[in-house]
Amino acid sequence: MRFQSHLLAGLIASLTAGISCAQTTETESGKLKAVKVEASALGSTTEQTGAYTTGNMSTATKMDLSIRETPQSVSVITSAQMEDLNLFTINDALDTATGVNVKRSETDRTYFEARGFDINNFQVDGVGIPLHWDLLEGDIDMAVYDRVEIVRGASGLMSGLGSPAATVNLVRKRPTADTQASASITHARWDDTRGVADVSGALGSAVRARVVASEQSRDSYLQDYHKDLSSTYGVIEADLGTDTLLTAGISRQKSEADSPMWGGLTLSYEANNGETRPTHFRRSMSSSADWAYWDVKDTRSFVELNHTWSNSWETKATYNRTKTRGAQELLYVYGTLLEDMSGLGGWAGKFNRETDLKLFDITTSGEFSTGDLTHKFVAGFNRADSDLHERAFYDYTTGNGFPVINNMAEWTGDTPHPSFTNEDPGEITNDTQTGIYLAGQFSLTSRLKLLTGARAASYESNSTSYGTNLSKDDDVVVPYAGLTYDLSQQLTLYTSYTETFTPQSEAKLSGERLDPATGVNKELGIKGEFLEGKLNTTFAVFETAQENLATHAGFNNNASLGPIGDYYIGDDYVSRGFEFEIAGQVNEQLNVVLGYTNLTIDDNDGEVARTFTPKQSVKLTVNYNPLWLPGLTLGSFVEYRSDTYLRNNSAVKQDALTLLDAFASYDINKNLSVALNLGNITDETYLTSFEYGQAYYAEPRNISATLRWRY
Repeated sequence: MRFQSHLLAGLIASLTAGISCAQTTETESGKLKAVKVEASALGSTTEQTGAYTTGNMSTATKMDLSIRETPQSVSVITSAQMEDLNLFTINDALDTATGVNVKRSETDRTYFEARGFDINNFQVDGVGIPLHWDLLEGDIDMAVYDRVEIVRGASGLMSGLGSPAATVNLVRKRPTADTQASASITHARWDDTRGVADVSGALGSAVRARVVASEQSRDSYLQDYHKDLSSTYGVIEADLGTDTLLTAGISRQKSEADSPMWGGLTLSYEANNGETRPTHFRRSMSSSADWAYWDVKDTRSFVELNHTWSNSWETKATYNRTKTRGAQELLYVYGTLLEDMSGLGGWAGKFNRETDLKLFDITTSGEFSTGDLTHKFVAGFNRADSDLHERAFYDYTTGNGFPVINNMAEWTGDTPHPSFTNEDPGEITNDTQTGIYLAGQFSLTSRLKLLTGARAASYESNSTSYGTNLSKDDDVVVPYAGLTYDLSQQLTLYTSYTETFTPQSEAKLSGERLDPATGVNKELGIKGEFLEGKLNTTFAVFETAQENLATHAGFNNNASLGPIGDYYIGDDYVSRGFEFEIAGQVNEQLNVVLGYTNLTIDDNDGEVARTFTPKQSVKLTVNYNPLWLPGLTLGSFVEYRSDTYLRNNSAVKQDALTLLDAFASYDINKNLSVALNLGNITDETYLTSFEYGQAYYAEPRNISATLRWRY
């Protein structure tokens, strides 16, 4: 469906004409300090509620609004969903989210996509900046998070320097006033074992604390691949009087992989008659070497100070620091594969990387009234300083790369360790972003609300990458506007418009940095809130545009042409489509999340583009608690994806696919429960993301058993 600018204007005009003054039920706003509200109010926390939806969220605007009040498409992955489906990592969690594609191009580096574009806005407790290189290295362990909030489309106020795909906000678990403890152990196929422990409670009348720890070790169906993932998290909060709350926390995580894949399997070969045909490797096939590893360690610390003023307005100051260290020795396979499985070579690389990200954010928010109408307002300032230092080492001992692969079909990864030389300076990047934002939800009448604001942002990057100066300075003002109109006590019509501005780290073949990408998101929809907020529904049509978006153009292994590695060009794209979601409690026995997305992506020539993205997708999670056997829970996750292919290589394609998972759990008593999970029940064989012309086969059928204890 195509949006035009007059559509937005016409909608505003039609909504403001002849509006009834009948009073509708207002959403009650908390008057206590924000963190205390989070500990008790519906939707502010999801653990131990069993809910498949939430009541309040603030990812889009930093104002506590219900899903119905937020004039964009919103999805929430709750604690209950993560427990039911064994969603141990952020990749697992986002696999279940409406309209989100998790693109596993490699085993330990992941891209995320919504509405046809990469998601680079990841936040923790509403604070964050775009991911460097628009990807995630390693994993994010979900043991320390209560829920994940996803706002599809551009979150222009809080993340003005980001893509119009979506914003993903991970919300940490917080201390509880009542003592609680839990522990679980899970064992799955391929010697996959995971343990989690979580203890929380009061240390006195004014202090509360929480500690969470997890440890996972697993082999894999992939040849020689092994992964260790662990995390620890501690948080403490203290009441400094009746109106001020101080919170501080720290988490450490390690993601360590042996024999990881840098790139993937070659998906096509050149036959003797010159035709291009698809390859068909065994599912366990890997392009990695047996000496390869990919380790990522990060430490995240934060301090928050929240004060409630006498007029019930709140000021919240937050400081976050994330230090990450990465170390890798990797093998990249490239070349033109021939029918006899020859023609490929390897490129061996060693990388040592350190990043240091410091974030400061201060926000003041509250309500005020004019006559009988209540309005909400928020104003804030944030600053992010990011330093990245990477050293790169390569092996040149066998000509243009290391090693020559004589027969890809028989490749086992058994190859000599490279002789790395320190010939490349790698990358040194220092980024600074500052932003000031203002936003308000203004009640034009009791039914019609205008949500509007703007963010003024400044971006400065001093960067040298592989000997090339990629420094950039940019300033931008990002507007945001949305309208909501209550058709009844259950239904709300909405529309929104926002822009984005994205500095890009990707480089052309010459090494020159691409200019920033600009984006626009327009959306029109209707939302429903039923059963006292326990069930939320959304239907939306959207148009999302990107100009000068970095698009992968190839891999350069000739240092005389430019820096070694991937290079990009800037392209224009427009995605149009519609989506709907039903999330929450249908009745006392049944919880569901059903999402459907339909989109078409065109390039600047009007041709269908980004064909590696499914045009249609359906995701359904069902949780059933039968009355005839209290304590029993049965459920399933079903996903459908339409066919995908590479436009420039007809041999690379994936037929339409339906995946089926199932789970069952039983409460032995009030403290102890057992669960069984089955993944990919029909044992479908399919490829992971092949945007870059390479991929590997996804996980076969899996089974796991879990024992849980709660106090």
